[in-house]
Amino acid sequence: AATGGLACEACGFDFQVEYGLADFCEVHHRVPLADGDSERETRLEELAVLCANCHRAIHRLGPEMPTVEELRQRIERWRLA
Repeated sequence: AATGGLACEACGFDFQVEYGLADFCEVHHRVPLADGDSERETRLEELAVLCANCHRAIHRLGPEMPTVEELRQRIERWRLA
């Protein structure tokens, strides 16, 4: 709502610009649900908006899953290479 668009927090892909769909994205839990001890409510700041590619990448890169910020840094380095 603040920007009038919806962009991937890792690569910057803008769903509204590319697809004309402001509600077409994936949401990533910054704190993996499996890490929780019990059932609890997820807070908005625990979520990140990601495109499907970045969401898949963040779960496949390892050995430890990178944070959204770490993935963004990797993407920026790849783009500069």
